[in-house]
Amino acid sequence: MRTLSERPRMSRSLAALLLGAALLAGCAEMRAPAALSRIPAGLGVVAADPLPAMAAEAAASFADGGRALAGRPGATARAVGQGEILGAELRRDPRWVGLPPVIESELRTARLEWRAALGIRAGAVPEAVGAALGRAAIALAAGDTRGGAAALDPALFEPGGTVTLARLAAPGPLPTARSATALLEREMARLARQRGGGLSNALDPDAGLLGLGQANAPPAGMGPLRGP
Repeated sequence: MRTLSERPRMSRSLAALLLGAALLAGCAEMRAPAALSRIPAGLGVVAADPLPAMAAEAAASFADGGRALAGRPGATARAVGQGEILGAELRRDPRWVGLPPVIESELRTARLEWRAALGIRAGAVPEAVGAALGRAAIALAAGDTRGGAAALDPALFEPGGTVTLARLAAPGPLPTARSATALLEREMARLARQRGGGLSNALDPDAGLLGLGQANAPPAGMGPLRGP
């Protein structure tokens, strides 16, 4: 039978164990990659941590302000879809709370810019827009223009279909997308270095667009940033 003097020590030990477990859970959450189920097919990247890799690819796609996207509707769909998903994920993923507040503002302005260029409806949910653009990117990578147009739902795109597909082929200048994604890429890399543990260890199974031999892979010889 335990004495009364032993019970406070036991309570303190139990409290310490519970606190330690909570801290470990918090650290694990900060190091865990984004839930892969939230990254739409056609937008993911095969990488140790999909979000920084997506940011790097989007930054490369917008590096010249969108000029290299002209005539490549699939690449535009993929880049803009990645931008939509990145904005949504950064708001919910606690690993990136240390990013400068200016990034959220820049991404919001960039989203207004590409939505105006492509006719994406102002109130469209980013996750739904990203998923639709991911489906379009997959179809276009396979040479399925009709499927690409069908993925552009009029509920999300004005007017959708072939008109929106034409806009994807000629998005026009996107200077804010260039600056916002470049800043995001740089700051995500900086924050990952500060955490000291490097990137999380997980592969993105939704990154089939980059992996040859998968169902939604691009034709052989097409580079990861060079969609149609």
